[in-house]
Amino acid sequence: GGNRPQRLDPVAYVVAKPLSRFAEAFRNLRASIATCRPGMLVKVVAITSSLPGEGKTTTAVCLGRTAALAGARTVVVDCDLRQRSINGMLSIRPEHGLIEVLNGTVPLAEALVQDDDTGLMVLPIANSAFTPRDLFGTPAMKQLLNELRRSFDFIILDTAPALALADTRVICPYADAVVMLARWRRTPRRATLAALKAIDTPDTFIAGAVLTQVNLREQARVGEGAGAYERAYAKYYVS
Repeated sequence: GGNRPQRLDPVAYVVAKPLSRFAEAFRNLRASIATCRPGMLVKVVAITSSLPGEGKTTTAVCLGRTAALAGARTVVVDCDLRQRSINGMLSIRPEHGLIEVLNGTVPLAEALVQDDDTGLMVLPIANSAFTPRDLFGTPAMKQLLNELRRSFDFIILDTAPALALADTRVICPYADAVVMLARWRRTPRRATLAALKAIDTPDTFIAGAVLTQVNLREQARVGEGAGAYERAYAKYYVS
């Protein structure tokens, strides 16, 4: 009816409902990433997938927001030159961004945008920016990540689909860990395996895969995974 509350989008939901199972999933993901390489401090994580539409930017921003709310100095870097999805998701219209920083025309501090709701910092891609070739395979990219490592506790790289563009294969070795996303019951297994093969180099550490857009009730109905225990642990969270 007309009095039904408006549904929140995922990036707003993790802020409005911090005790929800949805928000807890990102805290668990953050903990898993932090401990995926014993004896090593994991600060830079690349989020990728095999195909478009698997939730990379949503995952990157939700992960960043929950980490920032927990007190970690966190930045999300938009590394998808063609989609630039973070701008629309956070309703920002940056004049400067990643490309200008790498070109040396704008300092990093001037290009960063703060998410007022959480304190998360974002390095976006300006919509009007010229896109040079081989932007990521440059000394400037390594220098930028070194600068980010000095200033932040957690750096999230939101990348393009690994099967579509070579950019992601260049970026992944810069990260301490790479997380591969796959949309539940939608992403073909062969596509995920092909993407993992494409980014698998001696310098790339693949932390694991994450299922996105999982229907927990349906998962529980068929007895799959953690969804099978949904009723048992539901009391611990506020939906």
